[in-house]
Amino acid sequence: MFKKIFLFFIFLVLVFSRFFYLDRFPVGISHDELEYILSAKSYFSSGTDLSGVSFPASIFQTNTLGSISFLPALVLSPYYGLVPLNQFTARLPYVIVNLLTAFVFYLLVKKLFQNKNFAILSSILFLANPWSFYLSRTASDTAFALLFYLLGINFILDKSSKKLFLSFLFLVLGFFSYHGAKPILIPLVLVCLFGFKTKLNIKPKLLFLFGIVAVFSLYFLGSRFFSNSASQTRSQEILFLNKDLISQTVNTDRQASLESPLKNIFTNKLTISLEIFFQKYFSAFSPDTLFISGDNSGTYRFSRHGLFYLVDFIFIIIGLISLFKKYPNQAKFLSLLILISPLATAISTVGTSTVNRSFLLFPILIIFSSFGIFSVNKFLSLLIFISFTGFLYFYFFRFPIIGQENYFFSQRVISNYIVRNNTSNLIVVDSEPREVFLETLFYSSKNKTENATFTSTCPQDFNPKITYIIKSSICPLKMDNIKSINEEQFGGPLYYIVNDSLCSSYPSQKYLRFHLIKDYLLEKMENSNFCQTWIKSI
Repeated sequence: MFKKIFLFFIFLVLVFSRFFYLDRFPVGISHDELEYILSAKSYFSSGTDLSGVSFPASIFQTNTLGSISFLPALVLSPYYGLVPLNQFTARLPYVIVNLLTAFVFYLLVKKLFQNKNFAILSSILFLANPWSFYLSRTASDTAFALLFYLLGINFILDKSSKKLFLSFLFLVLGFFSYHGAKPILIPLVLVCLFGFKTKLNIKPKLLFLFGIVAVFSLYFLGSRFFSNSASQTRSQEILFLNKDLISQTVNTDRQASLESPLKNIFTNKLTISLEIFFQKYFSAFSPDTLFISGDNSGTYRFSRHGLFYLVDFIFIIIGLISLFKKYPNQAKFLSLLILISPLATAISTVGTSTVNRSFLLFPILIIFSSFGIFSVNKFLSLLIFISFTGFLYFYFFRFPIIGQENYFFSQRVISNYIVRNNTSNLIVVDSEPREVFLETLFYSSKNKTENATFTSTCPQDFNPKITYIIKSSICPLKMDNIKSINEEQFGGPLYYIVNDSLCSSYPSQKYLRFHLIKDYLLEKMENSNFCQTWIKSI
């Protein structure tokens, strides 16, 4: 009885931690998140995404930042259309999607191993995992792709051929949920159909594979009929299609080599393409990424914490060895899934990111880690729970500072400044004025942006009747009596405020480095508290 109560307590902690301070942390909304959230609201209000492209054309074509996938925004459009936007309401659907994914993961593990206790342990580790926690509090298309792909795997492994339709449906939904899910669709289906022993006959397997290939092909063929289609605009982001990048790298490497008749043999487009591919591919398995610092991309990087815990490293190794001894069929199947998981990371020319593009990697590694614990002693799972407690401290008390600009917190401050200062004219100067405008739109419940102009051009002179908010990195200023919005970790100014008209009557200081959790609920602060906390003097 005690074990059941304790297990229930752990589940409650893991579930409710996802709702804990959801209105404050992460500390802002990233630009990618804005595209999905505001596109969903735009679908509801006008029938188009944020770039003005309507469904079903948005299946193939969009002019949104990053050419977002249409499905998550379309699915969430009724919700975002009806609720007021803030950080809590924006991220709530993704918490729910993550919890649903944990349940589907439980069903999948139970089906694979026919062991309820092991499935429960695996779902606990899923909920306690930092990678999973990150996805639960980020408005990302990855969360939908993971849910749909796990559902697809779950049904394709069913003994009944009648469930293949459901698998087909969910795999297609995953394909349309996230561009990073597209490269692994066909390899995933091949592994599920032929990499795991099931009672399915060859005919339904081949029909299923043909249907998946048809959807894949029709999507890319259909994209050719739309100008600026997502597949066309993002084709240069695919390694093997970016001829300019490969040619430039080949030339650079050849120029940096001594003359030799072997130069063209060992330095050519094929060797360079494979070198870049495997460099990115193996980065997904980097111990630094998985256990120390998190994703390589600065936008998604924890910096001081891995996507797994250090103790997971030992459990994963034990689990992998034990699985091959006790469940060789399942171990081979899961290993094949791991091998295909980083393909989207490997073929992308846009940075080297794991947390989103290799999303299928982490549930498989969780199974290995869980089986390592299960094989030795189930009470070792307490080490994961203790590690999770340490991660919560990192996430809520350290990450808000060291990861401040991962979520563009300074632009959240700007948005609040503009909304509060709606009687004065303002000019905001930033290298990405559209994104600052969208941030302001998100945080403004009544669209209080009419008094603000957003531009990337530095002012030549200053009108004393206008308040200027200027990004310090593009327009360096040497003036007296100006204020700033600072980078909290090191205290340097990110934005200058010239002719401050909101906070001039409140005392301010150069540095205020010891903030409290309540300070991150900016939208509820009084003007005096907002100004004294977030607007600094220079």
